[in-house]
Amino acid sequence: MSRWSCGLCGVALSGGMALAAAQGCPEALRIGFTDRAGPPGLLGHGSQFADPPGWAVVAVREALRQLACKAELVRLPGRRLSAALAQGEVHFGLFYGPSPERLRSYSFPLDAHGRPDAAWAPVFGHLALYGRAGTAPDPGWDGNHLPPRSRVGVLAGSVQEALAGERGWATETVLTFDSEVAMLQAQRFDLLLTAREGLSPEQRADLVEWSPVVARQPYFVPAAPSFAQRHAAWTRAFWAELCQAVRRQAPDARPADCGILPPPPRR
Repeated sequence: MSRWSCGLCGVALSGGMALAAAQGCPEALRIGFTDRAGPPGLLGHGSQFADPPGWAVVAVREALRQLACKAELVRLPGRRLSAALAQGEVHFGLFYGPSPERLRSYSFPLDAHGRPDAAWAPVFGHLALYGRAGTAPDPGWDGNHLPPRSRVGVLAGSVQEALAGERGWATETVLTFDSEVAMLQAQRFDLLLTAREGLSPEQRADLVEWSPVVARQPYFVPAAPSFAQRHAAWTRAFWAELCQAVRRQAPDARPADCGILPPPPRR
C-alpha cells in the first residue's frame, strides 16, 4: 500500500487540484460498486444500476464531473470487487472500512501519522449489536462490556472482526455477508456485530438492536495501490471531491463538513 500522508485540506483542495488538472484524467478509469442493493445510496441489483441509481452513484458522477473526467462504473459481487481492487482491475471501490487486511491491500487517504484520515471519510456508519427477535438487550450493556459467555458473530476480515478482537470479545467468524443474519437466527452465536446501514429494512425488523451503538465507523473509497502510485495527485483530488459530493447528496451519511471529524455517537 502506498504510504503517503494525504494532507487533503492543504494539498488536494488547492495545489493537489491544480496538479491533478494539469496532469489530466487517468485513462480507462474504473470505479467499482457491489452488486447488492444498499438503499438509499445504491439501488438496483446485479450488474445494472437502477434509475435513479442512489446517492452514492450520483456523488461519484458529481465528483468526476468536477474533475472533468470520465469513468466506467461497474458492479461486481463483493469478493470479486475486493480482489479486482487489490489487483488494479478496478481503480476505486465503494465503501470500505479500514480493517488491517484492507490497509495492507488498498490505498486509503492517510493523516500525518499514517492512519486512515477519518476527517475525509465520505461516509460514516454505525456498528451495532443485534439480537434475535423476541430477545431483550442486556440491561447492563454500555456499548463495550458484554454479558458473560456471549459469543458475537463477525464478518471475516472486516472492521467488525478487528474491533471485537480489540475489545477481547469471544467471536464466531462469518464467511459471507449474506449469511450473517441467517447464522444469528440459527443461533450459531448469541449476537451479531454489523453495520446498521448494511441491513435491509426487512432484516432490521426481525432483529433487536442494542443501544448504545458500539462505534461510529468511517467508510472510505480506497484506491488500487498501483493506480494510487501512478496518479497520486488525481487520487487525492478525487477523494476530496467525492467527500464533498457525498456531503451535498447525503448529509446524514457525512454528518460534518469534510476535513472535520463528526462528534462520536451519544452513549
